[in-house]
Amino acid sequence: MLIKHVTKSCTRLFLLLCIGFFCHSNSLYAKESKSVKSRKQTLLYYLYIADFAQSFIEIPTSNVSGDSSTISSTYLAGRAPIYDRDNKKSGTCSASFLCMQNADGIYTDISNFLSVDNGLIVSWFTPSTLINLELDSIINSMVTECIVISSTKVGVNPFYGQTFNLVVSSDNEKIYFEFTGEETVLFKL
Repeated sequence: MLIKHVTKSCTRLFLLLCIGFFCHSNSLYAKESKSVKSRKQTLLYYLYIADFAQSFIEIPTSNVSGDSSTISSTYLAGRAPIYDRDNKKSGTCSASFLCMQNADGIYTDISNFLSVDNGLIVSWFTPSTLINLELDSIINSMVTECIVISSTKVGVNPFYGQTFNLVVSSDNEKIYFEFTGEETVLFKL
């Protein structure tokens, strides 16, 4: 009888301990719950056209075949510092411009690259038709609107994998880069 009573008491104690341990284990060992919320974010950068033009290099081009439809060609590349809303130097923009003229006009393939000190790194291509091959016309052909993904990760990059709508615009002095996208914010519950 005593053995039955001890066994029954031990079983009850064991079950109570198991229930208590199970109830408290969620708070001790579970990962923190987080809520995800998105909001619009806009990042704005600019460069000075004069800085960009001053950095230009020309890469020699020539027709490969004797009966080429290309009348004229030029291949330029340049880079310049970019600045943020507070007019602080915050990264670099580089681009290369392959301009080809034929009987239909002047066509330019532009390869753009922007690297911001905050981790945002994007590249995009801009096809453009030019009026002439003057330097200002070539630089201002960077104006475009496109969707870009921050797909390069160097070190810590809070923007890696994010998608942005990019609007590139210009005035007589500057080229502007305006990124609009969803900013993911994590809240602890």
